[in-house]
Amino acid sequence: MPVNPSIFKDVAPSDTIEAEDVRDRINELQRFVNGQIEDSDFPVTDKGRVPVVKTSHIFKPEFFGSPSPSVNGVSSDTIYRRRSGNKLDRYYRHEGIGSGETNSTIYNDSDHTAWQPIEGMSSTVYVHEKSSTERPFCLVMGNFYAFESGGDVGTPRGTIRRLGRSTAKGSAEESKSGYVRCTQASRFVAVFALFIDKMDGNGPQIQKSTRRVIYGTGGGRYRCRRMNHSFCDSLELSEGENKISYRCWYRLRKPDDKRAKHLYIDARNFVVDVLYR
Repeated sequence: MPVNPSIFKDVAPSDTIEAEDVRDRINELQRFVNGQIEDSDFPVTDKGRVPVVKTSHIFKPEFFGSPSPSVNGVSSDTIYRRRSGNKLDRYYRHEGIGSGETNSTIYNDSDHTAWQPIEGMSSTVYVHEKSSTERPFCLVMGNFYAFESGGDVGTPRGTIRRLGRSTAKGSAEESKSGYVRCTQASRFVAVFALFIDKMDGNGPQIQKSTRRVIYGTGGGRYRCRRMNHSFCDSLELSEGENKISYRCWYRLRKPDDKRAKHLYIDARNFVVDVLYR
């Protein structure tokens, strides 16, 4: 659909130009340029369509590298983070105290201080402007591979061999050990979620649709509990500074519990795409 001629009409020297006239032209031009240019809008010659858009007409985006890789464009800004599956890029959680103590299936999502930002999955976004009717919003996308490892679950195999699997005590101990490992695989070890802080005094707020859970591996017997998680969420931003972070809540059942020791988070990707409407 071409530009509306009633909006982009010729102006005579005696005409009065109001602020509304300028705004209407800008809005109409944005509508036309940002997605509603059709093939029929380009002039035709004997040699075909005239190449109206040249390199000189395209605004060059600004690209930034370390420490905060990003691309600043005309109608959007993109911030991205990437960590490989290399052990040197691995993020660990293996504190002896965890993030919070609980024996239930409930975890604390009201206290943001119990949720620790994951390295490589956080960003500070500065919104330069907003319209009178709409705030800029962004799409936040992420992907990561996580698993629990190293916990003391069940009776060690060496102990069972010394007891003798053919004996009543050894057979009972092996059966009990298998049961304990199986139940551990059904219990969550850590929870992940996206938080946004609009710097309005309310602190980081959890985005519940992005919550993901990691379960125990039963002392390494249930490797199927290793998981690759993805999430995508849209956020409305405030003008100025906004802090966006994907965080981890590491479960602890009791202070001396050793069933879960280490949490590994590999192959992390995090993209924040800020769109100006």
